[in-house]
Amino acid sequence: MKTKIFLLAVIFTTSIVFVGCNKDDENEPTNLPSGDIVQLAQENGFNSLATALTITNLVDDLQGDGPFTVFAPTDAAFAALLETIGQTDINDVPVEVLEQILLYHVVPSSVMSSQISDGEVTTLQGTSVDVSTMSGIMVNDATVTMPYDVEASNGIIHTIDQVLVPASIAQFVNTVLEPAFFNKNFSTLISAAVKADLVTTLLETPNLTIFAPSNDAFTMSGINPDNIDKETLAMVLTYHVVGAKVLSTQIPSEATTVNGKNINFSLVSSGNFINGNTEIVAVDIQSGSGVVHVIDKVLLPPTGNIVETAVALSADGEFTSLIAALQRTANEGTPEQNLLTVLSSDGPFTVFAPTNAAFQALLDSNMDWNSLNDIPLNILISVLTYHVVPARAYDKDLPAALNTNGELPTAQGENISIDLTALTINQSSNIVAVNTNATNGVIHVINAVLIPTNF
Repeated sequence: MKTKIFLLAVIFTTSIVFVGCNKDDENEPTNLPSGDIVQLAQENGFNSLATALTITNLVDDLQGDGPFTVFAPTDAAFAALLETIGQTDINDVPVEVLEQILLYHVVPSSVMSSQISDGEVTTLQGTSVDVSTMSGIMVNDATVTMPYDVEASNGIIHTIDQVLVPASIAQFVNTVLEPAFFNKNFSTLISAAVKADLVTTLLETPNLTIFAPSNDAFTMSGINPDNIDKETLAMVLTYHVVGAKVLSTQIPSEATTVNGKNINFSLVSSGNFINGNTEIVAVDIQSGSGVVHVIDKVLLPPTGNIVETAVALSADGEFTSLIAALQRTANEGTPEQNLLTVLSSDGPFTVFAPTNAAFQALLDSNMDWNSLNDIPLNILISVLTYHVVPARAYDKDLPAALNTNGELPTAQGENISIDLTALTINQSSNIVAVNTNATNGVIHVINAVLIPTNF
């Protein structure tokens, strides 16, 4: 950073509106102030400025030779900024954002108030502030107040009553991205949005709802945006955005995202969840025309329907028997019995999917069955449809979905009984994994094939 400031100082020392003091001027006082800009800021009660300089590691830079002119916001100005951007502690603002703001207050020359004239002057941040002297001294919309012309050993301090914010950062104020942009806990989300080229769209589109994963959510989900290509990242991020402002009291059971695919909500006594596994941990952070809800995991859009998702799960060899059984209904059954077609339709469905070991145990239960082809087709179809519930039910939804006897109706016609305490079905099969999301339903994994009573 010191190198950066030195180079900028060399470039911007001359200015059409600031006439800097010449160190070789024969009229220059011989008794220079003993304190540098940082020391004088600390001594004169600029506590928030001093804290910000420490956070951004700019203290050493502004204790350098300079010369610098610093427009120093008061503590009240920093408090007003925090209120505007929805934060309560300057330590919560991302370091990179805070650094850009601070550099926007520094001019690389030493300028007394009597030397200031109207016009633009370039700051160390790289963009210009507008200076006006028509009604006192104004810097952008901030007023220079007492004390000003505070001389330091390496420059001048002028007090201002507002924090100056460069346009590149000000564009986020009072927008749906404001809560994330100005909070260091969401820096991964913002950098991902930048990489996916979504920032402008999100800033310019009114009435959005963003389900915002924190930095910890990205870590917990094992997702590093740096390792994901732009197109895939855009697909994932737009799955977190609904094209309407939806407050927590208005959350429906299902909503279509900007991605085009739906997210599903379980609003239950234990919490509010999306797609079964992702919890909404903070709600109704309103900014601009939109609202942000914070979530504890990254949402991944489903890549296929129940059948396509089951096929993908069988890639590791765990569900090849289930796929083979479904394929047999397509090969040998009537169109109505073709479960590949049925489970590829709109649904929604909940499928309790037996593992390969579960199907092997079924075959072992009958000495005449050496393969799935040995099971009469009508029996196989009855068994398979007994694993399908014609509704989408994540594990969080099951308590409310069960009837008074603890049962769910299946596509086969009979009910299955679920013990939520023991996580068993019909007292014979354990639910061993839950909530694999599909476009038309959800898959739960079980370790034994369910047998209907007419088997």
